[in-house]
Amino acid sequence: MLATYPKFAVRRGRGWSLFLLASLMAIGISLPMAVPAAVPERSVRPPPTAPDPPPVPPLWMPVAGAVVRGFDTRAGPFGPGHRGIDIAASVGEPVRSPTTGRVAFAGRVAGTNWVSLLVAPGVLVTLGPLLDPATTADRVRLMTPVGRVAPGHSIPPVGRTASGRGGATLHLSVRVDGVYVDPLAYLVDRPRPRLAPLIAPGGLPGD
Repeated sequence: MLATYPKFAVRRGRGWSLFLLASLMAIGISLPMAVPAAVPERSVRPPPTAPDPPPVPPLWMPVAGAVVRGFDTRAGPFGPGHRGIDIAASVGEPVRSPTTGRVAFAGRVAGTNWVSLLVAPGVLVTLGPLLDPATTADRVRLMTPVGRVAPGHSIPPVGRTASGRGGATLHLSVRVDGVYVDPLAYLVDRPRPRLAPLIAPGGLPGD
């Protein structure tokens, strides 16, 4: 005689699985649950940052004249512009090193004499044009003579110069890692501008 079972006991498939799970939980048997594997932490590198430019040491005026032409790089690194400053000077006036440094170059460029000083890692100061003889030393100290002003740089038009300087100028440039920067930012003894006294109230000349 065939044994009879409850109708729900002979069901197969998904219903049977649910019944078995419910029975086990009812008598206190817990099934192991799958635990997701730990995801390893991924290290993220910080974005690269540009290194700080090398520090430029304080510079002193190589001659005593006024600055008659400023720095101008509006045309880019290779176009027209003025990548330094011009200082009014007399022909033959001594030119002194604006700071201590090593002589990186001393010689003729396009028919005139120039001196370049390595004053800090990546920082090059150039002076010229100069008369012979230029410096022959390997290193120079602050305010050491490095040459004399040559007549190669004519003074700019009237109205942009200081008078009585002999009609010549000395060019001073500063390069930081090959890029020209404004030397005025590093000159410590350049005369500062002063406000002139008013001639009459309101700044207008009196009648």
